[in-house]
Amino acid sequence: MGFSAITTVISPAANYDLTDLASAKVELSITSTTDDTWLAKAVSQVSRAISTETQRVLIPEVIQDLFRIDRHLAHRGSSRQALEVQLSRWPVIKIVSLVKTLSTGLPQTLVEGTDFSVDSEKGTLTRLDPVSGAALSWEADPLTVIYMAGYGTLAAETHSVPVSPYQVTVSQSAAFSCDQSVKYSSGTALTRVSGSPAVGQYSVAAGVYTFAAADTGQSLTFSYGVKSIPDDLAEICLRLVTARYMSKDRDPALVQQETPGVGMRRWWFGGAPGQTGPFAPDISAALERYCMPVVD
Repeated sequence: MGFSAITTVISPAANYDLTDLASAKVELSITSTTDDTWLAKAVSQVSRAISTETQRVLIPEVIQDLFRIDRHLAHRGSSRQALEVQLSRWPVIKIVSLVKTLSTGLPQTLVEGTDFSVDSEKGTLTRLDPVSGAALSWEADPLTVIYMAGYGTLAAETHSVPVSPYQVTVSQSAAFSCDQSVKYSSGTALTRVSGSPAVGQYSVAAGVYTFAAADTGQSLTFSYGVKSIPDDLAEICLRLVTARYMSKDRDPALVQQETPGVGMRRWWFGGAPGQTGPFAPDISAALERYCMPVVD
């Protein structure tokens, strides 16, 4: 591959569900709340199974990739691997920063559009000549990339911290995925903590931000990721949840049941014909375009 990467999650997703409870209930024509707990759990379990099958995290998160470029490959300008660095997550929503560590140990911040370009759909970075704009080989220096990636968008909005309980619920909290930053009107960033924030700090859970009493009245800018799952992925998730719901009250070992004068039932025992993995062939085929590519 020409480089190695270490990935660290900086701001995890609030959840990894590819659809929601309301959509599952509409799909099943359910209006009561009796099965809400079961359905919510099924949505999460099916979503995890899809993520495992594709070998990708599909929900927006803020992550850091630390790359070490192969020194010999970096000097072969004709090599595609030397020209492109593949991020561990895609599609890319926003590059927060890209820093190269020079041989002297000093950091050098690279500017998007001048020093490098990003293919958001593929999640690749290309080194650019800052003067001509031509593609160059990446130097054999460590790269640290902080970015938001996944199926979604970046939202930004401004709110003032209210009086007790000093909480702000962002406008798209229902689709909230991950926090990116909170800044004062001066541009100074607040520090995210796990709980009990002091002045200049905040905590966040499911799109609800909590601040210190000392920050009451402060005007703050919120940047956060919002889920926007492709329709086909959401539809696959709903199909699998529906299949589980329709079979949850029957014996999976039942392969035939005949009632005279009424009819006969037959259930599949195990996978469907042609199934070699956890999903039926049509589901596996639909997920193929989302799978992590195999690199020789």
